Amino acid sequence: MWSYGFKLAAAGIAVLLGGVAVVLLFDSIWYQVGLGAAIVVVVGGLLLIAWFVDRKDRDQRAAIDELPRV
Repeated sequence: MWSYGFKLAAAGIAVLLGGVAVVLLFDSIWYQVGLGAAIVVVVGGLLLIAWFVDRKDRDQRAAIDELPRV
């Protein structure tokens, strides 16, 4: 239904809006601790989210890994 171009554009817009939201949400952090520390906090949060998603996916694939090779 949706072509690859539309999906790519939607993902780009989502990343852009997410970046704006992060700047607005962590506005006070930028001034209190500095840009470098704020980036560490944001990247650390993103890594934590990625770790949880990967762990969930790994648990879903656990049964597949136990299947015999064909």
